Amino acid sequence: MFISKFARYVKVSSERRRLHAVILLLLLAILGIAGYWWMKVHSGPSVSPLTAETVKAGLPHYLFTIDGKSKATDAINSNKALMGPLAVTVSSDRVFVADTGRSQVQVYGRDGKWISTWGKGKINYPFALSFSNDKLYVADPNLMELVIFDDKGNELKPLLNKQRLQLTNDKQGEIIRPTAVQVGADNLIYVSDVGNQVVLVMDSSGKILRYFGGSGTTDGKFQYPNAIYVAKNGKVYVSDSNNGRIQIFDQKGQFLYKITGSQGKSGPLALPRGLTVTDSGIIFVVDVFSHTLRAYDEAGFELWSFGGNGKDHGQFNFPNGLYVDSEGRIYVTDRENNRVEVYGY
Repeated sequence: MFISKFARYVKVSSERRRLHAVILLLLLAILGIAGYWWMKVHSGPSVSPLTAETVKAGLPHYLFTIDGKSKATDAINSNKALMGPLAVTVSSDRVFVADTGRSQVQVYGRDGKWISTWGKGKINYPFALSFSNDKLYVADPNLMELVIFDDKGNELKPLLNKQRLQLTNDKQGEIIRPTAVQVGADNLIYVSDVGNQVVLVMDSSGKILRYFGGSGTTDGKFQYPNAIYVAKNGKVYVSDSNNGRIQIFDQKGQFLYKITGSQGKSGPLALPRGLTVTDSGIIFVVDVFSHTLRAYDEAGFELWSFGGNGKDHGQFNFPNGLYVDSEGRIYVTDRENNRVEVYGY
């Protein structure tokens, strides 16, 4: 009987030891994973999970240039030739470019051939463009409104129209000066406002539902917010230009995290403006003062960058706007070179 009890005791003790060993191994695995992610956040970009994919795909390669010129209309004073373009957006069959130096929008085919000119005499300083629901939205900080055109180029009733921001403390803010616009998947209109250093969220009638931000350098504040990208998951990416960073917010405008460009060989962002995010989570940013196009993963690790100051293809002279279409083409407005460079990716 004693031997039987002893055998059961040994069996139970052995099972307990095995259980303890399993628990210990699980704890070690958890600590190992936590350590890996700590190292990922605090080390260089070589551990980025998107690096291998990016290297395999290769850097963007030059396809063609859009500048509005041709052998017949090659002069700089041609109405078709771009002057100081700041923004670009693409529909299913057209490319829209903010011809900012001429206070108009130039419309091209997807092959880069000129089609028509919109907005002459109706817009002053087209700073950003967004095409959604068969409408072209033009953010014009000089007119202090969103100018809107239908699919045929007819002007519709503008939004904002020199409107002052009604602050949450029942005081009036400054006149809204829009510098970016995008319609989100929720059909709400997101606008960056450098008059009040905030991001506005409006319905289709222009009613301001909420805003977030405010002037400052701390997380969640802005110094001249420019480009906006609203992802399908509701995250809002904002180029906080004069603070040299990209800030990411949730759908309610709560600050999540930021990308400064410090986790990569190109160094900190100087003046980020053009911004977009692919479905695979790659964040493209135009950095104006370094004349580069940069790519980051969602953790803020630099995947690659290219450019540099110059006039050759693959070089820029104060680039500003950015758009990536459904085919993976990257459109960059090369402001001082008076052109849009188009790359395949």
